[in-house]
Amino acid sequence: ASLSLQIGNNMNKAIASLIYKPLEKLPSERDLMSQFNVSRATIREALMSLQSSGLIVVRRGMNAGAYVSEINPNPITENFQNLIKFGLINFVHLTEARLYIEPEAARIAAICRTEKDIEMLNELFSKAESSLKTSNKAARLINIHFHVEVAKVTQNPIITFISESITQIYSTVIIEMTQTRLSKSDVLKNIEAHRYILDSIMRKDEKEAFERAKNHILGVYHTYRRIIPDVPQRDIKEFESRLGDFKYRGKTS
Repeated sequence: ASLSLQIGNNMNKAIASLIYKPLEKLPSERDLMSQFNVSRATIREALMSLQSSGLIVVRRGMNAGAYVSEINPNPITENFQNLIKFGLINFVHLTEARLYIEPEAARIAAICRTEKDIEMLNELFSKAESSLKTSNKAARLINIHFHVEVAKVTQNPIITFISESITQIYSTVIIEMTQTRLSKSDVLKNIEAHRYILDSIMRKDEKEAFERAKNHILGVYHTYRRIIPDVPQRDIKEFESRLGDFKYRGKTS
């Protein structure tokens, strides 16, 4: 392996073991050159590799240097966005992914939610409804985070990261594509649908939370299917042929 790859692997392990903590500045290039006894070019190549993997950010100007990234789903999101740009995935694929994740997250949230979780979700709705008075887009950007916050209640970081990635795609791509095509009443309807899901979570009705989350995602799908152009019919047909697979599989009593 190249020297830069070896150094990148060593620094990767140091970050993973919290020798360098999130948001902490790494040693300077000069110090790293001395530490590893290599050239500046080799250090920069190693840092570029760490940056492309999302482990560090390199800042210019004041406070310049390499900093450990705060753990977030941005690298996953960027890959998804590139797939969208190249036409390899579309909102139908995103909808199907959401159906595998979000109804189950709502079910788990109904089991383990706390009063603090409920309070936080209600505050989110209040912010979305307040923003709706001045901006449909702002209200939608706030409202879409309902799904992320529900995922956080599960306390499973994988579910949370995937949910955050899909939510960011909706925020940066889908909402942008549809912002002039949804009315204020459409946005309010989505906020109310989220309140409906929260009602089930509050009452700890796991089956109802699952079904309401599923039905909400399908409702959004049917809305977007009408207004998002150029979605291949084969993707729609394949997805709709599998809709019967998305069933509640928990306790029935």
